[in-house]
Amino acid sequence: MQTTAGREDGWKNIIKENDLIGDNIVHYNLPDDQQKAIESYLGVHSYPTYRLIDQEGNIINLNVDPRNLDTIENIIKQI
Repeated sequence: MQTTAGREDGWKNIIKENDLIGDNIVHYNLPDDQQKAIESYLGVHSYPTYRLIDQEGNIINLNVDPRNLDTIENIIKQI
């Protein structure tokens, strides 16, 4: 079992390695029980995973990659 410090380091390394920073990207490091509940709800099976969520909290598309802005723009226009 990984320590809290080890999970924190791994989480930060994934962000750095995949250049996952920007105005449209949010990172959360939650307690294990909350993390598991959210992963289950959103169908997260690997990292990084991206989701497009509207202002009301509705999941718009489960296969969104913030690095592909054209796709995101098309999804938003369809709504």
